[in-house]
Amino acid sequence: MRSASPSNLRLQLAHAPGVVWGRTRSTLAGGVVWSTALVFLFTFFVARSTATAGWVPGIETVTVVAVGGALLMGVLALLPIPWGAALGAGLLLGPVVAAAAALPQLIIERPFDPVSTRLLSIWWGRITAGTATDDPGFYLYLICWLMWITGGWLSWCVLRWRRPLLGLVPGAAAFATNLLNYPDGQNGYTLAILVLMLALLLWTNYTASIASAVRARVKLMGDARWDFWESGLVAMAALIVLAIMLPPLSTADRTVQMEASAFSNWAQLQQRLSHGVFGRGQGGVGTVGFSTDVVLSRSVKRTRDIVFTYKSTDFSGLPYFRGVNVTDTAFGQWRYASDSLKYPLAKNAVPRYSEDYQKLAAARFEVKMLSPPNTSLDTLFYPGQLYTADRQTYTYESSPVFLPAGVLTTLDRLQSVSLPTSAGSYTVTIDYSIATDTELRAAGASYPPWLTPYTGLRETGYRSPEVLKRIRDLALRVTAGVVTPYDKAVAIESYLRDLTTFTYDLNTSTPPGVDPIDYFLFTSHRGYCEFFATAMGDMLRSLGIPTRLVNGYGPGTFDSTLPGWVVRSFDAHTWVESFFPTYGWIPFEPTPDGFYGLISRSVPPGANLCRPDQGCITPPVAGATKPDVVPSPVPRTSTPNPTNSGGGPTFFSFKVPDAGTLTKIAGVLLALVLLLFAATSRYLRPRTVMTAWKRMDLLTRLAGAERRPGETPLELGRRLAETFPEASDPVRALAGGFVVAAYAPPELAETGRTTVMEAWSALCPFLLRRIAARLRLTRA
Repeated sequence: MRSASPSNLRLQLAHAPGVVWGRTRSTLAGGVVWSTALVFLFTFFVARSTATAGWVPGIETVTVVAVGGALLMGVLALLPIPWGAALGAGLLLGPVVAAAAALPQLIIERPFDPVSTRLLSIWWGRITAGTATDDPGFYLYLICWLMWITGGWLSWCVLRWRRPLLGLVPGAAAFATNLLNYPDGQNGYTLAILVLMLALLLWTNYTASIASAVRARVKLMGDARWDFWESGLVAMAALIVLAIMLPPLSTADRTVQMEASAFSNWAQLQQRLSHGVFGRGQGGVGTVGFSTDVVLSRSVKRTRDIVFTYKSTDFSGLPYFRGVNVTDTAFGQWRYASDSLKYPLAKNAVPRYSEDYQKLAAARFEVKMLSPPNTSLDTLFYPGQLYTADRQTYTYESSPVFLPAGVLTTLDRLQSVSLPTSAGSYTVTIDYSIATDTELRAAGASYPPWLTPYTGLRETGYRSPEVLKRIRDLALRVTAGVVTPYDKAVAIESYLRDLTTFTYDLNTSTPPGVDPIDYFLFTSHRGYCEFFATAMGDMLRSLGIPTRLVNGYGPGTFDSTLPGWVVRSFDAHTWVESFFPTYGWIPFEPTPDGFYGLISRSVPPGANLCRPDQGCITPPVAGATKPDVVPSPVPRTSTPNPTNSGGGPTFFSFKVPDAGTLTKIAGVLLALVLLLFAATSRYLRPRTVMTAWKRMDLLTRLAGAERRPGETPLELGRRLAETFPEASDPVRALAGGFVVAAYAPPELAETGRTTVMEAWSALCPFLLRRIAARLRLTRA
């Protein structure tokens, strides 16, 4: 067997990665410190973004977990430990740290169980029983584990392997998921993460370039280093401006389609995997979304999937988009009647209703369905009562009254036929009631026979007789002294909207074996729209008032770039409708979520579309391209500025910018600082020997050393070396190199230029410090 010669062995050791990186660190003052600082800052902001998203209760602990993972793996990366052992230690500690962080939330997830049961069901007992996926605490554990991996993997990849792109993958994926699902409050984190990501890539690329030069035994000139940072800073400033300051690159239609793209769908899939499917029944957990039944799950989670967009210029108030009318009651919840009668309806045909109602106004809606709900892919959504639709459809009604074929007492669902899905664009013309409170109050209670099934609750198969009696007694107590059905409906609606009694809460918890509405009305007083609507429906029917629930979508949010409205999955909503003779079905809003207000009565056609959280949208006049946005009144503590037209609150004459504006301002200032630094560095980095000599002369005079008449370059260099003894070597080298470059033969002049540039790189920082010290002394 051949053995390596001593010279070959020394050469191999000299080029070993660890030795090369050690030599590289010696050439980079604070190299490890800067890398570590960037890693910790990036990890911190990703964790804070995740905490701001508020995926589950107790998520604030993820910041400590992520930074702890970065700290541990950073220490292991810098120690001479085999990489397999270090990574193995990090992987083994991750589940333990995540469990410790999520333990308090896991214990309190089942507050109605005994303590011993809670402790035993935390881990394997809960997993093997199949109940782990019902507990937000279990997902807090998974998120903590992910944050541990995010911080630890980035720290290891940057400090040990020097591969930042590989290390950024978990953090970037987590931040993208946060931003797509919960963009509120993420403006500052977007700017910080963008800057830190670019800075980390630039710094790691720079250190890798230095390592390559050291490995090749090439000495980099100062110009090479300045060129790198100047280009990098200019690129960073440009990217910040592009990312933050530019307006949308497309119309809202394109933006909405991009939001509903594969990447967004992946984020939504992650969230659904974390929170189950809406409609799992009592004790379950799900996501907010459209369902044909009014399901009282244990808790739900909001998702941001875009469902459809719409436009309308002739509707007054805010439209509620009907999906299905829910009329049947069984097994503790309201259900869509599956045995409905089905009739075909031609394109643009007018349905034949058995009754004509008064005080109706017409409106036209242009709907663009982007992502139909999975539970009803072929359902067409529309407000009010359908008049025409520009698609061939089927109509469904659940009334058991036998009428001539094709005649409807009510239209409970509209199904697309010409297309097997509601996806795409469609236009509906609808009628909606503009009856006043006075007219509805005078409508009376002479109901037609076909409404009988809507006026009572099942005595068996729905709720226990005891619960039904308690609900009726409560309804009688709430409506005491009230005579008309309309006033009774308003009284019950007001009772449920009373924030001193009831609280809107997505995280409900009904004890096993307890009727959820009984527990909601008489014990917890906490729930979401399905609870409030079910409670009002039960109370109204217990009084003999014809009532049904409606599952559909609320108005959504206005997008000024469409101009139009965007409806997302979290706009799925359940509300109540009661029947009044002469005027038909009238909607009520019992849910006090701070998002949906009381439904206006008798709003004249063409009035503004208003909502407290978003202002009023004035329908555009003919030929206009965008509607005017008129902000809703905002409570103020000081004298308002009458000239304020939107944005943040105004105090006297000062307008407080909102978070988005502040983020843009910060981005512009940061970009300007980077550009100013790049411009300054270009000025301080001369390109020729004569320029270097002139700038040295300028800086030395500013530092307090004036040039004397008749001094030669070498004489000036010797005097400056005595004046600035700490920089004597680069001063002498620069003066000597200048003489060679200026007066030596051409074949030697180039060597002088190299000497001058290297000497200038070492001398410039020292002179700048002396100038700054002199300025401070002068001011003092």
